[in-house]
Amino acid sequence: MKKHLLTYLLFLGTLLSAQITLGSGTTSGGVSGSVATVPWSTYYGYSYAQQILLKTDINAAGAGNITGLRFYLGATASLTNSNDVVVYLGQTTKASFSSTTDWIPTSSMTQVYSGTVTNNAGIVEITLSSPFAYDNVNNLVIAIDENKSSDNGSELFYTYTSGTNKTLYYRSDTTNPNPASITQTGTRSATQSVVTLLGLTPNPVPLCPAVTAPTAAATGVSVLPTITWNAVNGATGYRLSVGTTSGGTDVINNVDLGNVTTYTLASSLQFNTQYYYTVSSYNGAIPSAACSERTFTTANISCPAVTAPASAAVGLSVTPTITWTATTGAAGYRISMGTTSGGTDILNNVDVGNVTTYTIGSPLNTSTTYYYTVNSYNGAATSSSCTVRNFSTVCGTFTPNYTNNFASFPGTCWTLANGGTPATGPGTGTTNYWIADGFLNSGTTGAAKINLYYNNRNGWMISPTFDLSAGGYRVKFDFGVTNYSAVTPVTSMGSDDMIQFVVSTDGGITWTVLQTWNNANIPSNTLNTYILNLTSYTGNNTKFAFFGTDGSVDDTQDYEFFTDNFIIEPIPSCSEPGIVTPSAITTSSANIAWIAPSNAPANGYEIYYSTANTAPTAATTPSITGITGLSQPLGSLSPATTYYVWVRSNCSSGDKSAWSTMAMFTTVCVAATAISENFDTTTVDSLPVCWNSIGTNTTYARAYASSAMSAPNALYIYNDGTSNGIGMVSLPAVTNLQSGNYTLKFKGRANFTAGGVVEVGYLTNPSDTSTFVMLGSYTASSTTTIDNYSLDITGVPAGVNNLVLRHKGVPANSVLIDDVSYQINSSLAANEVKGSTKDGVKLYPNPFAEVLNISDVSNVKNVLVTDFSGRLVKTIANPGKELHLGELKQGMYLVTLEMKDGSKQTIKVIKK
Repeated sequence: MKKHLLTYLLFLGTLLSAQITLGSGTTSGGVSGSVATVPWSTYYGYSYAQQILLKTDINAAGAGNITGLRFYLGATASLTNSNDVVVYLGQTTKASFSSTTDWIPTSSMTQVYSGTVTNNAGIVEITLSSPFAYDNVNNLVIAIDENKSSDNGSELFYTYTSGTNKTLYYRSDTTNPNPASITQTGTRSATQSVVTLLGLTPNPVPLCPAVTAPTAAATGVSVLPTITWNAVNGATGYRLSVGTTSGGTDVINNVDLGNVTTYTLASSLQFNTQYYYTVSSYNGAIPSAACSERTFTTANISCPAVTAPASAAVGLSVTPTITWTATTGAAGYRISMGTTSGGTDILNNVDVGNVTTYTIGSPLNTSTTYYYTVNSYNGAATSSSCTVRNFSTVCGTFTPNYTNNFASFPGTCWTLANGGTPATGPGTGTTNYWIADGFLNSGTTGAAKINLYYNNRNGWMISPTFDLSAGGYRVKFDFGVTNYSAVTPVTSMGSDDMIQFVVSTDGGITWTVLQTWNNANIPSNTLNTYILNLTSYTGNNTKFAFFGTDGSVDDTQDYEFFTDNFIIEPIPSCSEPGIVTPSAITTSSANIAWIAPSNAPANGYEIYYSTANTAPTAATTPSITGITGLSQPLGSLSPATTYYVWVRSNCSSGDKSAWSTMAMFTTVCVAATAISENFDTTTVDSLPVCWNSIGTNTTYARAYASSAMSAPNALYIYNDGTSNGIGMVSLPAVTNLQSGNYTLKFKGRANFTAGGVVEVGYLTNPSDTSTFVMLGSYTASSTTTIDNYSLDITGVPAGVNNLVLRHKGVPANSVLIDDVSYQINSSLAANEVKGSTKDGVKLYPNPFAEVLNISDVSNVKNVLVTDFSGRLVKTIANPGKELHLGELKQGMYLVTLEMKDGSKQTIKVIKK
């Protein structure tokens, strides 16, 4: 009986209060121009705002009359410039505004107030002119129009965040909207006014809170999460339950939090664990009912921040110490270490305890790079995806065999220095003049180079220490010189420039010059190999170095010295052959020659060749054996195919030299009857087999990665507009250019700027680009639109088998070409070039040399001659029987006869 009495008294108290408040807090927009304007704007001169209050948010006990509204702001805030309002109330089935013009018409609402309002100690109360009957079935609309032209400096009213798009507003300093016929586009928002509806009786059973954080099924949540929710109308407090199972309360069991809207857990949760929680509300002794359970998953424990060794540190002790910053919540740490990235061959997830420093107990190897990861853990949770770091131990002494192919620059235990000379030793400068690049400017990595252009540039690249005490070693490396950023040969080095290969037997204190390259012996721009037997060097503290200097004279020469594949190895019983050179290349054969080594083999040579660029090993079976001379023909090769060749010496039974440096060649292309090329399998910056970039700048025609055409590649062709900037590419040879019934087609598009011109033609002398004869031309119309170009090929003289694409160069705009085809055109029949019209007028002879005759000129008014690019090349008014056209270039033309009766007839002709 007491329980029923208490419930009744609470319900009676609620009836007596007869008011419902939605929202809470003191958040206002201030001077921000991006916040919602509700209930009206105090920051703009004029405003109109509509808000939809959901029936479920109002949570009234039943239908009733709204007698007034209260809005809230600072107690001392002034509304003197924003206090002229008209208020409308209405009911709607809408739950939100569907667009920025989805205004609820005033004809569907009731005007309940018009006049000025005041701030009474933080409350603006509007008493309705007559009560508004709310049915507690529909949602409620509050619309307020503010009409005073000035403002009060900022948005002053208190607001809260509610459902998406439940507010629609418009505000302006110059335009006063008319709510009865509003045409303005508004702004939708989830921000609503903190408002009290006077006269309505609240439901004694409070609603469930709308939880705002964590989001439903959130992941990566802090182990000390903060849970937030919106205030519930009529609620006097809230309770929270948290568990590790659905409906569980093993973490928090229905704890009363008080009348708050946020709660941060006091004790840490487990990492990487899913939790279930429910927030409920209560009104005195009356709780909310059936509130939804939500879940979140806590974040995994974070990775430690390693502080030492520094990332990619070098020269570390063989018993290094690893340190890190403590991770919040960690119960301990584990370390993995190996000689490969992610490897665990040194330490396999070793638990080092709850410390922040660890020293390796067993000495590591010298001159070795190690990879390691530090993870934190707490119980079953272990950090994941922690960074793999590396360090290299102090350099020890290397005992050959030894190779540095400069795949990583400058290589383990190699050092760079600046200044000094071989007579004084390396200097202390900080600029590194030796850098990584592709060997002889082919590619961008895999070799070392120094650029010599500026005077007083002295650069060192110094090897690690070697133990040569076993004796019988040799040093070997590749080298070459090119002009700066080019592949062309150097004809002159600077007057006091030099590259020197030097050695030190006391660990780098004193140096001896072994080889000098200067203006007297300039290396070629091809692969050269330096070999020196080290029979007189048997110390255990030997270093080598490359020293480059531009000297004190500021010469104009600008070039680069390259080196690669530095090797120290035992001296073989006989050496590998020198430079291998292919020659006499045909469609199915080639001749391979090489330079004999200084200690020629007793049993001749062996050759290995393949279409794959995979170097043979000592165990590889040779392709040809028993070669006694210094050359060997290769036969039965495939046309248009690239071959790779190596040669080695057969020193004696069971004793072979190393294989030589690789040589490559491509067999000659066989003439075809058709072409079809989309460049998709062509290596970028090269051309397909049997396509050749010709002219003075071969980089102006090449495959180009382009998604703008039919990806992945297209043909890039360019001319910079200079006399030397020829962009020209020769297509594969075909056997039927003279047949007169084939068509060349391709897709084209401007690369950067429209207007680039590509001419189609041929060379009468394949070795002379000035003998180009044009058959037609294509102009790139756009940088976005792909053009389909087609040209019938006729008029090509006998003996010419290659079509040529030439960039005209004016304007100097690059053009992309793709999907090139040369195929028979069944629509180009022989009668198309016989030179007759449907009315019997004939042009003859066709093809012609100098003069083209008209069979009947009596009805011909004008003759127009255009080339196949559409360019008008000649106009003849009132022509005679003979048309003198000797000045035209070879190729196909369209001759248009404009007749006296106004008709036109066009005939294809060929100029020989």
